[in-house]
This record gives sequence, C-alpha cells and structure tokens, in this order.
Amino acid sequence: MSDAVPITASPSEAERRAGFLAAAFAYIIWGFLPLYLKLLAAIDVREVLAQRILWAAPAAFIAVFVMSGWRPGWREIATALRPRMLGTLTLSACFIFVNWGLYVYLVLNERVIESALAYFLAPLVAVAVGVLFFREKIGSAQVIALALALIGVIVQGIALGAPPYMALALCATWSAYAVIRKRAPVPAAVGLLIESLALMPLAIGLLVWTASGAPLGFTTDWTTAILLAIAGPVTAIPLMAFAFGARRVSFVTLGLLQFLAPSLQFTTGIVFGEEFTFLRGVSFALIWAGLAFFAWDTLRRAREA
Repeated sequence: MSDAVPITASPSEAERRAGFLAAAFAYIIWGFLPLYLKLLAAIDVREVLAQRILWAAPAAFIAVFVMSGWRPGWREIATALRPRMLGTLTLSACFIFVNWGLYVYLVLNERVIESALAYFLAPLVAVAVGVLFFREKIGSAQVIALALALIGVIVQGIALGAPPYMALALCATWSAYAVIRKRAPVPAAVGLLIESLALMPLAIGLLVWTASGAPLGFTTDWTTAILLAIAGPVTAIPLMAFAFGARRVSFVTLGLLQFLAPSLQFTTGIVFGEEFTFLRGVSFALIWAGLAFFAWDTLRRAREA
C-alpha cells in the first residue's frame, strides 16, 4: 500500500503530531478503500483496474509538484527516468499492476476479508523476506510470530477448503513490490507517476478488451464517470499523506499504524456480511497473536535502542 520514506531530521512535537495524523489518515483511506470500490460493483474488474491506472498518472503528476515544487519536481522526474531507475520502476509497476488487479477482484467479488488477511500477513512476510533473501537475523519473538501466522494460514485453508491462494498472491506481490521499490530511492509520488505511465499500454489494452464485449462503464453516465475518475485522487492523496507523515514519525509508529488498514478492511467485510466461520475466526486469532508478538518485539527493540 506504501513506500517507507526516511526520516531526515529530528522533528518537533508539533511536527510529530501532524505526521502521526497524516500517516493515520493515509492508512484510514486505504482501510476504507473497499467502500469506494463497492460503488463500482457494476463495472467490469478490468475497467476498474485500467481506470485506476489512467487516473493515477495525472493525480501523481500534480502530487509531485505539490510536494516538491516546480523545479525540484522536474529534477526528481528526470532522475527517475535514468535507464537503471526506469528499469527498476517498470519492474515494480508490473508487481503493483498484479497487486491492484487482485485487490480490485477480491473486493468486487465480496472477498474483502481475504484481502485483509493479505495485509495482516504483509509485515510478517517482510520479516521472512529479510531472513530468506537478505540473511537478516531474527529473535525468538519474531520466530513465534512467523510460526503462528503460518499455522493461521493453514487453518484458513482448512476453513476455505483450499489454501487462500488469492490472499497469498496479494501479499506476495505487495512484498515483491516493496522490495523492488527500495532499490529505486525516488519520492513516492514520482514513483507512482512513472509506474502509472509504464502501465498505460496495459491499461489501454484492458479498456479495448473490455469494450469489445460491452460498453465501458465510463461512458454510461456522469455519476459512474466521476466515480472512476476519483480513482486518481484516491490513489495519490493517501500516498502524499503517508509521505508527509513518514518523514515526521518513527518507523516504530509507522510499523504499528500499518495494522490500521487491514483492521478497517476486515471490519468492512464483516459489516457487508461476508462469511466468517468459527475456523476462519481461529485463523485470524492465530495471525493476530503473531502480530501481537511482532508489535511487542518491535516496541521492545525501540526502547533498547
């Protein structure tokens, strides 16, 4: 859902408060994103994904200059267009394309709880990625957290009658995107702009494919057209808020705030009456217990630092 932005200076108490509110706002928007997507339930998933890409580009373009100013903004874009950086962002764009597609599909097919599962697992998958690919060492609390999450996923598979492939794919594509984006140190809005531009041919192809079978939702009425166009600001605004907040609060605070979005998604799924059996409850309880160990260990390490 977001890129970590390094804290470059020691912020004042007022700045920290503003940063906390901005970051919380971003996670709340991401948490309630299913409510927006539910308004587009009558639209083909392919068109919703394509329109999000198309409208994200101009929204990100505006965000670049709002956040950085005119000349610095162009310099940042020029940096992102260097061959190696452009290649990295194009690769990250491929993963975010699949991630967005899976997320939209799950929400529009009344599987919001499954999407929440993916983002509850994301912090723990990040730990696993660090161990497997970057040879990072972890403590006993993180081992327990990973074990509980793994058991939770197994129980979820038993409850559903099959492994939660979509949730795992959603989590995997997000984790891969996060790893790749760390190799492209450009501001979040600039990254979103380049990624959106890189995905334009795919978005246009999706629209042509969708239109070959039925009229596009964008052309049916003004209300639908406006709702689809809002996808740009809905994508860019929380990203800007997160970037503002991440520079002013600690990584520990950000790490704990990240659980806000899937919690709201989970609540949304329950409110919309999605199936939630006893076994699924046990599964989530195990994953939440793992996250509790993870959060406790994060706070403990922060105090000792």
